[in-house]
Amino acid sequence: MNVNSLRMKTALFAALVLALASVPATGTAPAHAEQSPTPVATATATAPATATASATATAAPAATPTAPPTPEAPAPGADAVQPTPSPSSTAGASPSLTTVESLPVEGSDEPFIAHTFENPPPVGKKGAPAGAAATSLSTESYSLARSGDIKVRLALVQLADKKATISQATAQAAITTTSSYWKTMSNDRLSMTVTKVESRTSKATSTQRYPDMMNTIAGELGWTPSPYTALVVFVSTPAPLSDGAYGAGWSYNGTSGKVIMPLPGALTNSVLTHEFGHVLGLNHAQSLQCGSGAQDVATKADGTFADSSCSIREYGDSLDLMGVSQSTRPAISSTLWTYGGFGRGDEILDAGVLKDVKKFTLKAWAGTDARRAVKFTDPVSGEVYFLELRLPVGYDTAKAVNLNSGVKIVQPLGAYSLVLLPDSRPFAGYYNPSQTWQAGQTFSTHAGTRVKIDSISATAAAVTITAANAVTGVFRDAWLQAGGETSLGYSTSDVTCPYGAAASTTCHQAFQRGVVYSTPGVGTYAVKTAYMSGWKDAGWQQGIGYPTGAESCGLYGGGCYQPFQKGNIYYSTASGAHAVVGVYWNAWRDAGWQPGIGYPTGAPSCGLYGGGCFQPFQKGNIYYSTASGAHAVAGAYWNAWKAAGWQPGIGYPTGDPVCGLSGGGCSQSFQKGNVYYTAATGAHAVSGAYATAWTAAGRQPGMGYPTGAPACGLYGGGCFQPFQKGNIYYSTASGAHAVTGAYWNAWREAGWQPGIGYPTGDPVCGLSGGGCSQSFQKGNVYYTAATGAHAVSGAYATAWTAAGRQPGIGYPIGAPTCGLYGGGCYQPFEKSNIYYSTASGAHAVTSRYFNSWRAAGFQKGVGYPTGPEKCGLYGGGCYQPFERGNSYYTAATGANMIGEPYRNAWRLAGWQSGGLGYPLAAAVAYNGYRTVPFQGGSMIYSATGVKVVRK
Repeated sequence: MNVNSLRMKTALFAALVLALASVPATGTAPAHAEQSPTPVATATATAPATATASATATAAPAATPTAPPTPEAPAPGADAVQPTPSPSSTAGASPSLTTVESLPVEGSDEPFIAHTFENPPPVGKKGAPAGAAATSLSTESYSLARSGDIKVRLALVQLADKKATISQATAQAAITTTSSYWKTMSNDRLSMTVTKVESRTSKATSTQRYPDMMNTIAGELGWTPSPYTALVVFVSTPAPLSDGAYGAGWSYNGTSGKVIMPLPGALTNSVLTHEFGHVLGLNHAQSLQCGSGAQDVATKADGTFADSSCSIREYGDSLDLMGVSQSTRPAISSTLWTYGGFGRGDEILDAGVLKDVKKFTLKAWAGTDARRAVKFTDPVSGEVYFLELRLPVGYDTAKAVNLNSGVKIVQPLGAYSLVLLPDSRPFAGYYNPSQTWQAGQTFSTHAGTRVKIDSISATAAAVTITAANAVTGVFRDAWLQAGGETSLGYSTSDVTCPYGAAASTTCHQAFQRGVVYSTPGVGTYAVKTAYMSGWKDAGWQQGIGYPTGAESCGLYGGGCYQPFQKGNIYYSTASGAHAVVGVYWNAWRDAGWQPGIGYPTGAPSCGLYGGGCFQPFQKGNIYYSTASGAHAVAGAYWNAWKAAGWQPGIGYPTGDPVCGLSGGGCSQSFQKGNVYYTAATGAHAVSGAYATAWTAAGRQPGMGYPTGAPACGLYGGGCFQPFQKGNIYYSTASGAHAVTGAYWNAWREAGWQPGIGYPTGDPVCGLSGGGCSQSFQKGNVYYTAATGAHAVSGAYATAWTAAGRQPGIGYPIGAPTCGLYGGGCYQPFEKSNIYYSTASGAHAVTSRYFNSWRAAGFQKGVGYPTGPEKCGLYGGGCYQPFERGNSYYTAATGANMIGEPYRNAWRLAGWQSGGLGYPLAAAVAYNGYRTVPFQGGSMIYSATGVKVVRK
């Protein structure tokens, strides 16, 4: 049945009813079998089901709540028997009952009125999870402070329609017997004493329902409840009362109540003691009944049992006074004992939530030993269980025999109790002959906690409780090694061997914050939750195998690690836990472990360019490819690799950083280049044509370390990479070449790429006079220590060649300069200058001709040179042509400029061979004439023309 149907709704009074036939002293069967209860008799809260129905019934549906009848007002004329009303009560009127939830009775199709309380005791939820709901399973509504003698007003009442002799002595003796029982249960704190006996005739009749009958009589007596008072009424009709009741009781806050009984009979002592249990706040002792024979059962979220064959059998515990009534009066169960606050308070050992294996010794429950019973909480379900030993001691003497002598297992259900039987299948009759667990038997909670009855003697029992998911053996050792409950928490599963318990199989046990794995030949070690994600990312067992050791901390930076068969998992608060295995582990070691690149921050990831993989670390990554192996790239090297275009740019790393290079530098090799680093320059890659050019330029000693990555977009589609002492320039046409120092300045001076293009070679020395040169697309840069570096290009280069190059006019000592007369330009050389104009082209004017040109007025006089010096003239002479004249040279005459009209006249005179020879000086103006002296005469110029005068 749905255990939630045991819940009680708000009510003010209780009607506790017992409906049984008389039972002989042996307590084995009803004395009047022919008067066994009919289905209607099950309407009482304490009535058992019929023997036939009990043996076959399954869970009955919850019944529709029914309301008890309204009590009658007290009859007039009862003043003589009315006690003084309690100050808190209204004389002559009883509070009316309220409707409560009806309970199905095992084997019955009809509901009955459940017990009601002025302050309803809680009803536990069978199978509730741990937490608040679990608390309700063991609520103690009454404390040890409840103490006092309950003053009993005994009324012997003749009914209006039926008269009989009621034995006052028997009635009083029954109350005395009841008092003795409850004094024993309460450690002498609670007792019952008859303080008033009265006899009277009532208007009540034997045909009334017992609640109406009691209301009528109580009203006539004017009885109202007050603490530690009770009304006990015996009426002049034999059992049963209406509905088959053998007694009924009402409770008020656990210290006051009223009881109605039929004429005294064989069960009077037992029934009255039972009814006073209700007065004291207790409800019935039930049993779990399952067609499947289940020892225990869980409850689903909707309140129904997980095993549909299970139900709660009302009064099913015959080893408890509050169960089915009998001639004996066994001790109440430890759950009701706890709930009612009976005894001294030391009789039950509370073992709390069990987490492993515990052994306990039980003593006879009906005895007087301290800690004679055990209470524990299942670690999985949160349900509470009590263990008590029933031996033929004290009130259990007559009942705890045969298979009812042994360990009894009971659960609290608020004011109810629930016995869990070795065989929960329906049993015949009212009394179960096998309620206890015997030596060698094992009880299991539905959550998996096991209670093994190790032994039972005449005085004690030894039991072993193995908590659900208990931690034992090597698993316990590993758990403790990992820090026990403060680290891994408690277990959440039993040991599991996924592939069977073979010697070669790894088994595991789960905990709140980790799992313990046991691998044959490897060992048993805990893997904490923090490491689980790293293990998962590494492919679990298939990836790095099983743990080969426990977590070890104290690493650099506060980290920890755990070894596995094929690698380790490393953990830090900042990085989390990640495995480092194989080539990645080797690369991490080569990179300096944690001080080098920190802890791993993720698992290896593949699918990179070219089929590569990488694993991230706090200060860098480790990269792997089949061709390159695994190497870390971190910090400045990582940035340089990024700037170089990652793998497509310079490939994967093929080595680790190496230091001690020229100038204190370091480098890391990649497939297509290297990354170089110094404190001054940072890290930058040098690859391909740039690396070749750098090597040609002398590497670090030649032009220092790179200070940046290649940059493109220069004039003409070129690129460059800067170095400490220069740059390497590249274009498709020119290739890559370094331009450094004086060459760089000269290139700039020459107008960079637009001026002389990109370098096409590296500096070459050993030229004439100890000079050097570097070729460019449109010219060369020439260098000597004396002249510095200057470019010679275009027309200037042609003119220089024509002038004999270095032997002829030396090295350039400056760049071309423009802005001369007539838009001309010139470039100075050591021994001469090269002059240029659009009309004349570029030509050197050497020192031998320069003075004659100057004397002739430079460009203004005879214009720019139009050609180089030419020798082989008559008499060994030479000359250089200018735009408006020529400068002629012989060793004897030196160089002298002849311009027009003198040159034409000289031609007509036969040049050098005509007798005049070579000029000796430039034209000299005197007295209106201009005269040019020659070796063989002179030429005089006047307004009439040129006159040749020979010697």
